[in-house]
Amino acid sequence: MTFEKRLNEYMHLCGCTAKELAAVSGVSQSTISRYKRGERIPTPEHQNVHLLAAGIAALGSGAEPPLAEKEVYDSLKNAIIGEDIDTVAMVENFNFLIQLLGMNVNGLAKEINYDPSHLSRIRSFRRNITHPYEFAESVAAYTVKKYKKQEYADSLRKLTACADEPLESALCRWLCSGKSKKENSIGRFLQSLETFNLDEYIKAIHFDEMKVPTVPFSLPASKHYYGVEQMRRCELDFLKNTALSRSRESVFMCSDMPITAMAKDIEFDKKWMMGIAAMLKKGLTINIIHNLDRPWEEMMLGLEAWVPIYMTGQVNPFYFKKSESDVYHHINYVSGAAALCGECIGEHFESGRYYLTNNKEELAYYRKKAEQLLEKAYPLMDIYTEEKQLQLQAFLEKEKNEEIYVQAQAQKTFQNIKITVCHGKWVMISKMKHPQIHFVIRHPRLMQAIENFNAEVVEPAQSEE
Repeated sequence: MTFEKRLNEYMHLCGCTAKELAAVSGVSQSTISRYKRGERIPTPEHQNVHLLAAGIAALGSGAEPPLAEKEVYDSLKNAIIGEDIDTVAMVENFNFLIQLLGMNVNGLAKEINYDPSHLSRIRSFRRNITHPYEFAESVAAYTVKKYKKQEYADSLRKLTACADEPLESALCRWLCSGKSKKENSIGRFLQSLETFNLDEYIKAIHFDEMKVPTVPFSLPASKHYYGVEQMRRCELDFLKNTALSRSRESVFMCSDMPITAMAKDIEFDKKWMMGIAAMLKKGLTINIIHNLDRPWEEMMLGLEAWVPIYMTGQVNPFYFKKSESDVYHHINYVSGAAALCGECIGEHFESGRYYLTNNKEELAYYRKKAEQLLEKAYPLMDIYTEEKQLQLQAFLEKEKNEEIYVQAQAQKTFQNIKITVCHGKWVMISKMKHPQIHFVIRHPRLMQAIENFNAEVVEPAQSEE
């Protein structure tokens, strides 16, 4: 029996409310209510377990037989650490936690004294967790120790609904709670690739009908912009100037501005994407350095937004290995027609300053700066379209002596997606149609999450004879 059910059973025997038990035990009424609903579980040695046992024993002294404090305490404690924890939900939560943080599973296994292969079997429901509560404690301790950065802590507090509770105990409680977090961002990302149809997308946004004017956009030699609204305007001015110019030079884009700063304006998002589409329609190549040093969900949402753009084969995505400061943010764009740079202090976009120019000498400076930044960046993925089959064959020929295998779970889950893994080096997602395209992913966090992908495989319903 779970802690939640055991507590409710004792309160029913005593005929008491949360308010009455709170008055006798000293545990707050709001905490007892959370325990009753299963929203919170104390650790076995927490003083609240002792206080609740004493309070229940006092209120149940007139029961037949009377409720003894030690008996109640042992019963509540055993309900916390016992075999009644929903281990299926625990594993689902565990898998979600790994994907949320992009966790290194081998590092986790070593830290909590598990064999990596045993941990893999637990994750795929092929092995049971022998001591669920101890397992949750170990995972929680490792997670809080390893992922100290503020954005990870914020994500964990949001996940566990933790306010005044220590994060480690809140995470342990969440893992044991039985309230599984079913959302799977990697599964969602792969599903979007599985179902995405480039032809339908082109028709939906009228990309095939788009006409790119040849009349140059009139932009002053230089212009400064201030604040959030002008930050959005200067980005659109850069895209417009680049799309309408006669230049065929490639475009460079690098920004570590938080996505939330832009995402609040839906109309801006639409115009921004149309600006990107106009540059692609013109035939320009985009070299972009993505900021992947973000909470997992934010990172995956950003990558999903770029899926249609990747499909064109005109985008070369990169990333930086070293974490950038989350205090001082920069933006650097340059094309053959314009350059945009800017800076602001984290979350203070209202006082940010941005600069857009088409001065030839300044363009040369920013172009050189872009080249130097690309030298410091690493490829996020290599994209092979149907037109690049020879390059793909050359890549696979070069890798033929490596240990390569097909991700079995993805094979069972998807029909239009195949995942090939070269452990520790790359993961290739192959889309078979609409269009046929191959993404060779090299970013460690994303690569590992795809390699560790687990999804529920729903068997087709049997037809009745």
